[in-house]
Amino acid sequence: MSRNIVLIGMPGCGKSTLSRLISKKLGRCAIDMDDYIEANEKKSIKEMFAVSEEFFRDVETKYSILLGELDSHIIATGGGIVKRKENIMNFKKSSVIVFINRPIEDIIKDIDVKTRPLLTGGTEAVYELYNERINLYKEYCDIEIINDGEIGAVADLIIKNVEVWEIENNCN
Repeated sequence: MSRNIVLIGMPGCGKSTLSRLISKKLGRCAIDMDDYIEANEKKSIKEMFAVSEEFFRDVETKYSILLGELDSHIIATGGGIVKRKENIMNFKKSSVIVFINRPIEDIIKDIDVKTRPLLTGGTEAVYELYNERINLYKEYCDIEIINDGEIGAVADLIIKNVEVWEIENNCN
């Protein structure tokens, strides 16, 4: 496997944790896109959203182009990466896109809405985002994985499914 594994999904679905686990299992570098953006822009996501969501989405697109040129990385995207189709297309060239579909009830139990700019409206905002994005996640992914079990087993399932996907799509 030399393609990137790009994880998409709702905030709180496990993308960051899974990217680190998969990275260790495969001996590949993991990149948390939000952390990468903050480090390179020298601003927090919250500060960028304070300018405007459009400003943040422009920055996110810039980094989807840069990260889409890599190979053999595990990339955890921000939950809104799917809001611009061009972001996904930037990754599709060099990556397999995996949608981490975690039950919304589990996300609500675990997520700290105060630390997420688009979720400051509480659980109601989580449902709104879910309804807005679920069809985009499903449309853009190559593989959908349900994250409702032990996290190590979910990471193994992702790896297995990516290997099968690469064989089926002649991505040696």
